[in-house]
Amino acid sequence: MFETPRSVNSPFVVGISKQRDLEPSETGDLVCAVGHFLDDLARHLPNTELHLMIERGDAAGGSSGGAIGDAIARAAIARGLHVEALVSPSRPDDASLGAVATDTGTASSVTDVLIRRSSLLLALWDGSPSRAGDDTAATIERFLGVRAERRDAAKAFEIATVLDDSDVTAQLVFWVPVSRHGAVPPGGPPARPRAPCYLHSVSDNVIDALPDMPASLKRRLADLDEYNLEFARCRANGTLAGSESLMRGLAPEMTAGDAAILRNIDAQYVKADALAGHMQWRSDRLFNLFGVMTFTMGIAYLIYDQIFESRILLIVYIVVLFAGFAAYYVFQQKRWFGKHLAYRALAETLRVRFYLALAGLDYRLHTGDLIALTGIHRFRGFSWIGFVLDTIESPALVAHQSDEAYRLRGRFVEETWVEGQYHYFVSKVAQMEKMSRRVDLMKGVVFVAACVVIGAMFIFGEALHRVDSITGLPVKNVLTFCSGFLAVLLGVWELRQNKMATRELLWQYRNQLHQFARARTQLQRSSSKRARDDLLMELGDNSLMETYLWAIHRYHREHAPPALH
Repeated sequence: MFETPRSVNSPFVVGISKQRDLEPSETGDLVCAVGHFLDDLARHLPNTELHLMIERGDAAGGSSGGAIGDAIARAAIARGLHVEALVSPSRPDDASLGAVATDTGTASSVTDVLIRRSSLLLALWDGSPSRAGDDTAATIERFLGVRAERRDAAKAFEIATVLDDSDVTAQLVFWVPVSRHGAVPPGGPPARPRAPCYLHSVSDNVIDALPDMPASLKRRLADLDEYNLEFARCRANGTLAGSESLMRGLAPEMTAGDAAILRNIDAQYVKADALAGHMQWRSDRLFNLFGVMTFTMGIAYLIYDQIFESRILLIVYIVVLFAGFAAYYVFQQKRWFGKHLAYRALAETLRVRFYLALAGLDYRLHTGDLIALTGIHRFRGFSWIGFVLDTIESPALVAHQSDEAYRLRGRFVEETWVEGQYHYFVSKVAQMEKMSRRVDLMKGVVFVAACVVIGAMFIFGEALHRVDSITGLPVKNVLTFCSGFLAVLLGVWELRQNKMATRELLWQYRNQLHQFARARTQLQRSSSKRARDDLLMELGDNSLMETYLWAIHRYHREHAPPALH
């Protein structure tokens, strides 16, 4: 069953971490600074929802941090933004803010959720080093990936101001400098160490500070916004391809406890899959158009050379030639093929994440590490994919399910994902191998025809110059035109196959088939829960690696390697 994706937005998620003992007199200035930051983000995301997650576990007892957090939440809600409060069980519900309260367990889990689900961190921080393992400085360290060994925890960061960014992969923190309560002398003005800025890590104790939004972030935000815009536009026009929901056949009792999480992943998958199909349809039509134009030019030249010399044929040749150049320069700006690769990579990642989430293993899959390992995020149009993946992160680090639920879900995952993908790749490999054999047969026919024409010309010589009574043309010209026609047809077909990278696609399908066939066999022989879980995890990693490597290879065929800027 295929369905048109329902309206779904892929939001940009901003996590907010703040110190507990903020100076109350700075509340107005801090809310104003955060408001300017949110407005700046919104200008770059006119078609994308902006979601905020605020730590609430430290606000019990009416602390200044909690009061400022409430003020920030209200300012965000007034702007029409979605606000989610991350709270521990001891914290009362924050329904008064109009926000979504998520019970994450302990304070440590609050930080874990904030880090895993945020695409960008907004930190209200005084710039001091971490004093404990769960304060704002520690959250910044973990988000930026610095001080993994905690060797110099008491040493302040060296913050160096730079004018531009050079790494599109960096995790970013928007830092709003604050003062701790009691640090401001009574009656004295608050001391501001510096203006708000963006931070990203350079080394274990060095952080770069950028006064303005990095160019790399602007590009990634633009790509995410274009993704949402294209979905909305295609859905309104009715041009989206149908996409099969991953939830199909999933019994309600199997989704108890995390149905919302699975539906979210499924909605994002259906969206990405439909857009990938739409962009593939557009790029395939473009490849076909160029094939037809090339074939027309080749036949026009053959007719001119072998049938009759006419200026009309030369005009046709020139018109098609320049029309082809014009079409190439116009349509290459659309980047349909590059978008197809990016959307397909995202869709396949979401497919794997869905089934591993269903199996209770999603928390073990480090998609970001795979993306970084392959370097796919350095290619134009791919670096924003991580933003969508942040939105599907589960609030819980480990899924808890009964033995019966595990058994039912495990069977569904194996029957739907492993078996389904295995049979899909079996069919695709057989189909493409059959097509490859047809092309080889056509090559043989053209080769034989060329040999026959050359042999006839060598044997009969001048006799071939006599005029054929049916065509009114010399037999030599007729034979040469026929062999040339077949050669042009084969050449155009080879060009189309080369542009669509049919051989590389067959290679990728064979590799995927090997991965799923191997996992299928091993799952049938394994009985322990741990072994089966490990096999599913290995299959997820290997399948995604094949997808990313194929996308990189195909991108290289059409585009220059990514620049380091």
